Amino acid sequence: MQGKRNKTSALSSLLGQNILTRMAVLLGKILPRRTGLNLASLIGSQIGRLKRNPMVKAIRANQWVIHGQSLPEEDLDELPPIVFSSAAKCIFDYFYFLSRPEKLHDIVDYSPQAKTAFDRIWNKEPCVIVCPHTSNFDLMGYALRLLDIKIQVLSFPNPNASYQFQNQLRKSLDINVTPMGFGAFRQARIRLREGGSILTGLDRPLNSNHEKYQPKFFGYETNLPVFYSRMAKEANAPVMIMAATSQPGEKYCLEGSELIWMESSGNLEKEIIHNTERVLQQAEPFIKKCADQWAMFYPIWPQFLGV
Repeated sequence: MQGKRNKTSALSSLLGQNILTRMAVLLGKILPRRTGLNLASLIGSQIGRLKRNPMVKAIRANQWVIHGQSLPEEDLDELPPIVFSSAAKCIFDYFYFLSRPEKLHDIVDYSPQAKTAFDRIWNKEPCVIVCPHTSNFDLMGYALRLLDIKIQVLSFPNPNASYQFQNQLRKSLDINVTPMGFGAFRQARIRLREGGSILTGLDRPLNSNHEKYQPKFFGYETNLPVFYSRMAKEANAPVMIMAATSQPGEKYCLEGSELIWMESSGNLEKEIIHNTERVLQQAEPFIKKCADQWAMFYPIWPQFLGV
């Protein structure tokens, strides 16, 4: 009986997420941008004050770690509403500009490092791009598609109903999205060998608590993915971090790191950990710089969930 109730609750949650996403699509089409951003910010900040919400708890734990475990209680309390407000505004903007692509170039800029990656992709030089979940990463993906930057996106495996809907939307925009799995990894390896490029997130933890590799991030072991460093090494391709950032005037910038070439070692396991940690260490400043835009709603370090 308990199992049936749990399944019913999970189904209701998934249906609720799907309905909210569809509502966001509709509001993005009909509301003026300023009105939509204000409404999204209000809703997001209210959700961020629900201290028992698992995503709020995850935000608190993640922020506690990246701030060196030194935030006063009152400051830590204020971060989830700020993060949720930022995320809600980004969701609205994503759907707002999907129906107004001609306006997107007015509010998006690209750093010189990001443009370096664009040149590699256009020149058929393979590149492995990894992204933290900062600011409007989905909108940046759409902006790249409008620039005719063709890339395979490796998304989270076994997506729930809400993520499935988002992936369907991405595919409708001609964005090549493949949930992680053996088939997607095989496709990615072939793509890199043929001069193509791939993109994936670097900061969403995998579901299993028993991952073979436990790279350190902000000084603590994690269940973050490591596959991209091995693929980059096999293809002799550099890794580049790309981070979306919110800018004054309700604008965005896609920032990038320098090219990170993978290093060799006599031990494959040590090599994978070493190279992944090198990438993660270079990602840390991007996240610290825009900590209040870091929309990572899953606990990267579960041991700090009680803060």
